Amino acid sequence: MRPLVSMILASLLAGCTMPVEDPASVEAAPAAMPASFVGAEAATGDAKRDHGKRLSVVLGCNSCHGADYRGGNYSDDPDGGFIFASNLTRRMPDLTDEQLIKLMREGVHPRRDALWYMPAKTLQRLSAPDTDALIAFLRTLEPAGRDWPLPRGGEATGALLDYGIIDQSPALVEEYRRNLPPDRGNALALGRYVASVTCSECHGAALQGTSSAPPLTGVSALGRERLAMLLRTGTRDDGMSHGVMKFVAVRNLSSLEDAERDALLDYLVALGPPEKAE
Repeated sequence: MRPLVSMILASLLAGCTMPVEDPASVEAAPAAMPASFVGAEAATGDAKRDHGKRLSVVLGCNSCHGADYRGGNYSDDPDGGFIFASNLTRRMPDLTDEQLIKLMREGVHPRRDALWYMPAKTLQRLSAPDTDALIAFLRTLEPAGRDWPLPRGGEATGALLDYGIIDQSPALVEEYRRNLPPDRGNALALGRYVASVTCSECHGAALQGTSSAPPLTGVSALGRERLAMLLRTGTRDDGMSHGVMKFVAVRNLSSLEDAERDALLDYLVALGPPEKAE
């Protein structure tokens, strides 16, 4: 999920931080989970590409690369730093499937030294059927628009790097590989999977919280109905917005299937308070 950079930066500079669990205290988990998004296994041909298109919205590909996947500049700062998201319609023909998978799962580009804010940390957790469907959809994009310059750092982009909001190294990929969200049993595998590839991008490898997002252990105290509203609208029951969740809920999580949303709610409720979290 791609938060609006200016909103996050403003929050960080205002000192709005949450307690973060030491990643070293999170027990290493298996590298894969036995789940996929609804429709992945049966998706072939057009159905497979349609599944991949839906995933591109759920996973926030269009949040950075644009609704038409033509990319653009989404982070200006006064001293000249900027972050350009690539024009996927023009870049896809340049990448083999093997290169694309390495880019998505390891954050390694075949011709660039660094990728800014490519969420390989969470994309590496996609199941093989979901990954295949996403790539199948991206292959359907017709080249259009223009190419964009490479990112250039500045004071604000440097601050985002320091806070871990954007990343140029494989360190987070390894952390996310080793530390998965708590396992609450096979019955909750789908909800855990959805959380691991969506919620964890902001809330931490094991949902333990980060400097910009609270831990999800303990959200069960909100109750299922209020959690459902938060996932659906990004607002509390009093109408107040939950920061970037308002954008994420409407823009990305709204494309979850009902079964996926219900499974995610079941899992979040089952996480329980922090002292019971793994």
